[in-house]
Amino acid sequence: MEGADSRHAELVRLVEELAANAWAPYTVQALGGWRLRATFGVTKRANSAWTVGAAPEGDWLAAVERFYRRRGMPSCFYVSDATPPGVDEALAAAGYEKLFPCFFMTGDAAETPERLPADARFEARFADDADDGWIADFIRLEGFEPARAAAYAHIFRAIGPAKTFLRLTSREGGETVGLATAVAERGFAGLSNVVVAPAFRRQGAAAQLLRALSSWAAGEGARTLWLQVLEDNAPALALYRKAGFDVLSRCHYRQKKL
Repeated sequence: MEGADSRHAELVRLVEELAANAWAPYTVQALGGWRLRATFGVTKRANSAWTVGAAPEGDWLAAVERFYRRRGMPSCFYVSDATPPGVDEALAAAGYEKLFPCFFMTGDAAETPERLPADARFEARFADDADDGWIADFIRLEGFEPARAAAYAHIFRAIGPAKTFLRLTSREGGETVGLATAVAERGFAGLSNVVVAPAFRRQGAAAQLLRALSSWAAGEGARTLWLQVLEDNAPALALYRKAGFDVLSRCHYRQKKL
């Protein structure tokens, strides 16, 4: 049992590292083994202290708070099953609110497409980079403020590992049905930014995005897929379980209450 626990912990730590590599912040500062990340205040993932690995020596809380205070941003921590014991409790005691509890889930890149039948109504189009049109559509479909486009442009274009930006279109009208992203590294592929246009929701489009990304990942040599999903997102959880994904670990954010 101890060996299985150790292997599980190693897998969690690896997936955490891959997830950090798949979302490139504008500024990264090392604090021991942790990473302090800042990107114009856009997205928690790109503007939080990544606390995977041993806690830094000294007063790490003061160091992180100073980093974000100098940038005019609220202090935010990314906390996961790979975070050292006691860190989450210390943040809670210091007045940090728990936000966005998520599951990490993993699936099989070869098995997932087999579980999701192809739908001839849709066509998958892949691009190596996110151009201005892809980013503009992503911002629009997510309902974000247009001012966030610059931050996403940096994040998407600065990703180092192999990546793809998927646009799912309607074969009949050619309109954009949905968008999604995948990043492949070391036999794994992370799936993210899955968004479907309102007019095409509940019509199987999300399953086709997942199917197309899985096929791309397998072509890049990935055997294992990973993704993050909010714990309360029941429709997404149902789709991922149908596609063969299982929960690997949990994560959340801690942000200082104002």
